[in-house]
Amino acid sequence: MAGSQTVTRKVTNVGSTAATYTPSFTGMEGFNVLVSPASLTLARGETKSFSVTFTRDTAVANTYVGGQLTWTDGGTHDVRLPMVVRPVALAAPAQVNGTGGPINYDVRFGYSGPFTATARGLITPTITAGTVVDDPTDSTCSLTSPNAQLIPVVIQAGTTYARFALFDADVNPGTDIDLCVFRGTTLVGTSGSGTSAETVNLVNPAADNYTVVVQGWGVVGSSPFKLHTWLLGSANAGNMTVTAPASAVVGATGTINLTFSGLTAATKYLGSVAYGGIAGMPNPTIVSVNTP
Repeated sequence: MAGSQTVTRKVTNVGSTAATYTPSFTGMEGFNVLVSPASLTLARGETKSFSVTFTRDTAVANTYVGGQLTWTDGGTHDVRLPMVVRPVALAAPAQVNGTGGPINYDVRFGYSGPFTATARGLITPTITAGTVVDDPTDSTCSLTSPNAQLIPVVIQAGTTYARFALFDADVNPGTDIDLCVFRGTTLVGTSGSGTSAETVNLVNPAADNYTVVVQGWGVVGSSPFKLHTWLLGSANAGNMTVTAPASAVVGATGTINLTFSGLTAATKYLGSVAYGGIAGMPNPTIVSVNTP
């Protein structure tokens, strides 16, 4: 959660008579907790809703904080509910998509102070075209899958995001090709849907030699394919402009505006928006732009 968050739950009177329940809580250090309403009067067997609002105060970002909310009738009945909250410095989408026009999206702040949003990319993919033959064993994608195509990729230091993707438009109709990625002999990502639309993403991958495996899981004879590889660094390519609030206010929402220029038609671009201003920021928001 960023800033404050409200959740709604229900409580039922399981006693034999009507009763008025009042709340109390333990734990939740570093949060202000507000329960509404301040009491619940329930007939026998009656259920009512209540809300709990958590507002971050001194809680450390990205660290789980626990506690317990108890509704009591002051007599023999207590209703206990565990509470666990993980505050974040910023709530932002993992990815936004577009076709070259402006993109606007909202973020929610979990702190007050300076804020920055910085463009990385956009970059075009390296495309490796090939042909893959059916794997008669229909085994799990691996370095030893029969008839698989093994494509070496070197990831350099400073790479912030790597994406490897296949698309249905590049294969024979009805083809099912799977994708997996190895660092040395260690599997670091796999994608095996029922089609050939496969994607493997690596966040801040280690600099090393990698192998991308294209496996013909369900292929009639053989099929062409085009492996798209994006290796995104931290540089601004000059084709994406980011505008954002200069400061954050805890619990408030800010809008990030993206505009693009100089893009080539019929091209799949990838970039990201990286956030700064305080420790504990989330991973950058990935920006995928597929121009018509």
